[in-house]
Amino acid sequence: MHSDDLPVTITLARRLIAHETPQWAHLPLHRVNSTGTDNALFRIGDKLVLRIPRRPSAVPALRKELDWLPRLAGLPLDIPVPRHQGRVNLGIDCPFGIFDWMEGDIASPDAIGDVTAAALSLAAFLKALRACPTDGAPVAGPDNHRRGVALEDMSEATLASIDAVADEIDAAAAVALWTSAVSARHAGPPVWLHGDLKADNLIARGGKLAGVIDWGLAATGDPAADYAVAWSWIDPTARDTFRQALALGDGDWLRGKAWALYGAVIALSYYRGGRNEPLCRQCRLTLSRLALLR
Repeated sequence: MHSDDLPVTITLARRLIAHETPQWAHLPLHRVNSTGTDNALFRIGDKLVLRIPRRPSAVPALRKELDWLPRLAGLPLDIPVPRHQGRVNLGIDCPFGIFDWMEGDIASPDAIGDVTAAALSLAAFLKALRACPTDGAPVAGPDNHRRGVALEDMSEATLASIDAVADEIDAAAAVALWTSAVSARHAGPPVWLHGDLKADNLIARGGKLAGVIDWGLAATGDPAADYAVAWSWIDPTARDTFRQALALGDGDWLRGKAWALYGAVIALSYYRGGRNEPLCRQCRLTLSRLALLR
């Protein structure tokens, strides 16, 4: 998928488990299909999952998860629980982690029974996350793909991606949205944000939103990066409920809309053409909800 993909195979996964956690070496092992682009996932039996970076840029993100997830325990939705961390030489010094497997389904529309209740659950989760202590926490920047930095820092990449997919979207309207949002700067202190709230990173159980996984892009910064979920995942009928539950002003809401635009055009411009069609479908859904898709 990428020119710098690391040599991560199921044979490597078996070797790591046998060497570092032999108590789990007898368990069945299989690779998990995912639209995620940073980590390879290997299910270990029924209750564990091994995660290894797929490319060098994902290394700092996994290190961060292994370090910080235990400190974020107690949030109102489940988050991953690390059980073992180690290192392997893949041409670079590479971390890996074994986590509890979070039971449930990807929170696709058919997995959610009550979309309003799901929106309220996610809003409560984000409120609690924003309130977590930030002392010593990672700051939004290159290591988390800049999720949560000032929008103006993302303008060059965003505008180039808008131009690249102008055959599919209303480019003029997209540029106007972006330009307006850049001027609505975040005025508060940096707070914790997840940075990648898409369906694949949300877990449903029994028709309810139950968990949030894949914290590689988490950092402290502008929480509007997480409000993009109002267009990328939350059902349109529950969007206003989500906003009201978080008491978001016009500036926060506009920046969230711009982050939704950014995520969609960046991914679509790179992955369309067969590289990752499920991710491209997600991008086009977001763009349609932004009323930008042709």
